[in-house]
Amino acid sequence: MVITPEQELIMNSFKTIDGRGANVHVANGACITIQYVTNVIIHGLHVHDCKPTGNAMVRSSPSHYGWRTMADGDGVSIFGSSHVWVDHGSLSNCADGLVDAIMGSTAITVSNNYFTRHNENTETDKLLL
Repeated sequence: MVITPEQELIMNSFKTIDGRGANVHVANGACITIQYVTNVIIHGLHVHDCKPTGNAMVRSSPSHYGWRTMADGDGVSIFGSSHVWVDHGSLSNCADGLVDAIMGSTAITVSNNYFTRHNENTETDKLLL
């Protein structure tokens, strides 16, 4: 299964995206945004070829949507969030970075992932965490 979001896939608190037992790709468009939430797990996904998106209305919950400015094109963007676990994934070739944790994000675990074709560490073509 290939999921190609036109706009960011915005996570809410206490959610899991679990790709175990399936071949799930989030690719060729916007990718995953974790912003001002807690307790999120992303497991077993292939995230690749993410592109900058934005300047659009994006739904952040069943009852709310709002204006989003441009996203960088990170595979997984973590902004002001805590207790986030990105595990057993494959991330590659995103416009900006593969995993970006900023703005006071805490308790972030990135484990057992395979990173390839990324621009943030040009000395190492492959990084296994």
